[in-house]
Amino acid sequence: MSDIVSPLLQWLNANPELAGVATFVISASESIAIIGTIVPGSITMTAIGTLAGAGIIPLWPTLIWAILGAIVGDGISYWIGRYFKGGLRNIWPFKNNPGVLKRGETFVHKYGFMSVFIGRFIGPVRALVPMVAGMLGMKPLQFTLSNVLSAIGWAPVYMLPGILLGAASLELPPDIAIHVLLVLFLIFLFIILCLWIVYKLLSLLSNRVEMTLTQLWHSLKKSRYFHVATIVLKHHDPKQHHGQLILAFYFLLTSSLLFLLVYYVRSVGAENIFVNDALFHFFRSIRSPSADRVMIAITLLGQKEVILPVVGVLFLWLLYTKRVRAALHALALGILAAGSVYFIKHLAQSPRPWGIVHSPETYSMPSGHTTLATTVYLGIAFMIACTLPKNRRWLIYTPAAIVAFAVGVTRLYLGAHWFTDTLAGWLLGAASIMLVILSYHRQHEKPIRLFSTTVVCAITLCITYSVFSFTHFDKLKHNYAQSPWPISLIEMKQWWGRNELIPNLHVSLFGFPSAPISLEWVGNLESIRKTLLKEGWSEPPDRDWVTILHRISDVKSGEYLPLVAPQYLDKRPALVLVRTANGSKKLIALRLWASGRVIKDSDQPLWVGTIGVVPRSYNWLFRKKPDELQTKPEVVFTHRVKQPAWEWRLITVGKNQPILLIREK
Repeated sequence: MSDIVSPLLQWLNANPELAGVATFVISASESIAIIGTIVPGSITMTAIGTLAGAGIIPLWPTLIWAILGAIVGDGISYWIGRYFKGGLRNIWPFKNNPGVLKRGETFVHKYGFMSVFIGRFIGPVRALVPMVAGMLGMKPLQFTLSNVLSAIGWAPVYMLPGILLGAASLELPPDIAIHVLLVLFLIFLFIILCLWIVYKLLSLLSNRVEMTLTQLWHSLKKSRYFHVATIVLKHHDPKQHHGQLILAFYFLLTSSLLFLLVYYVRSVGAENIFVNDALFHFFRSIRSPSADRVMIAITLLGQKEVILPVVGVLFLWLLYTKRVRAALHALALGILAAGSVYFIKHLAQSPRPWGIVHSPETYSMPSGHTTLATTVYLGIAFMIACTLPKNRRWLIYTPAAIVAFAVGVTRLYLGAHWFTDTLAGWLLGAASIMLVILSYHRQHEKPIRLFSTTVVCAITLCITYSVFSFTHFDKLKHNYAQSPWPISLIEMKQWWGRNELIPNLHVSLFGFPSAPISLEWVGNLESIRKTLLKEGWSEPPDRDWVTILHRISDVKSGEYLPLVAPQYLDKRPALVLVRTANGSKKLIALRLWASGRVIKDSDQPLWVGTIGVVPRSYNWLFRKKPDELQTKPEVVFTHRVKQPAWEWRLITVGKNQPILLIREK
């Protein structure tokens, strides 16, 4: 294979201006039936990506040429199949190998128009699927949509390893570059393996539950006393009766988990649950004005003034189309969601989190936005998806599920709810949907109009969303803004004499302590920075992709700052300086945060900080304790005698925890 790829790379290296044409030809050839089995497209595209990453050939034009080539190659295969149709079976090489076309037909029949998208990423059928799709009469518009979208994803994916390798070769020595890519590849494989194992375990569990409940259904039918359950859970299709029992089981399971969660939160208190506290502090620490606007825009998709009118209009639309029973079930989605949220809020009586300017006055659990989004969007998706074959219904369910999940995440990000509130909203929404589906399946219903119903719901949602956003967005930005930490005044003698302790003696990650405070400094931050720079400290280098690769792959990671900065009072450090330890390449980092306290006598702010050796990325996997650095004045002031402006005092608090106090003389 190298006999083909190596001369090509040498030629591209010598003629970079023709790289786009060469990429187009290779990409198109790799996607054409029969030819694609001969051209080593995968290896060649990765090799071209290496040249692009190294800057020998232009990156973005090369990617665009690769995408265009993939579109054209699949298009040629499609129109070949559409032209010859069934006659392909009598043409070489398919005449001598009928099983090849048969496999392609099976694949297309199984996945429909999505087979073009999926097949693009599967080697054995990549060049065959478009031709078979044309042979079987797939509509040109469907094929073109899948062709273009899959090509946009395929080209970057196949070129990405080469791009990373080429870019790494510019900044890293070759041996380290290979090590970095190998570690990244192993991490990727590990993630895929974990996801596959989880998927398989859930599939096995689901199959076992389904088999057990199917047997239970037949036992209930024969029971003298419990056969009434089969009447209540009947399905309009006699072959699907047991499916109602399975759905009823998951409804009971979801409802039980919901009420157990409510009982637990009411008994313990939402603020005392670890996952609530951890996620609360995490989202507070990553907030930014630009992200706030995005999150508010998403959270509006679960606003009752936005979503309930959609239910009302859908109800009227279904009545207009003489689908009375479907209309009542659509109305039930909104009533169940709104009514159950009101009931459980007053049952749990859980207070909302602190930390935003104006928190809603209602109780916190469950999240109304999350419940409404889950119930209404997934409920409408169910009614629409009934018109599609089962293997295509995920096309409707997936966007609805993503919206429901995203709305829940925004409630956490904005600080309006605890995680248990959002989890309760998802559980309540799922239980409500299952209850509606159980009722809907009792009688046969003709499929509702897919296109017109979707358009009616989409237009209504756009109108209600736009109106509410226009009239309330600025108010919501103010309400959801973070409340600033209160500033406390403290006298110098209280602090210097250590009669006044700083409340929080640890910096944290995700709300729990990660490192003890080892430094407290009173003074102007700019004066502190200039002093430390004179003492040999320096500004850390800007974060770039090379730093990220070092930290992720754990290659010399101790020489770079971690990707996640520790927090104090849910804020990033106000000052970060670094220097190398004497006689080694180990990096020492000094971080300072605002403590929320001001010295009353001088009106100077009090800063708290940490000093420590930067650990390796996966140090916690191999060593129980990271490298420790004793807190001493000599660590901060390397030229101590040249510092007449500051005085310091080393004290010990708690269990032998040293803290260095520094102030102006």
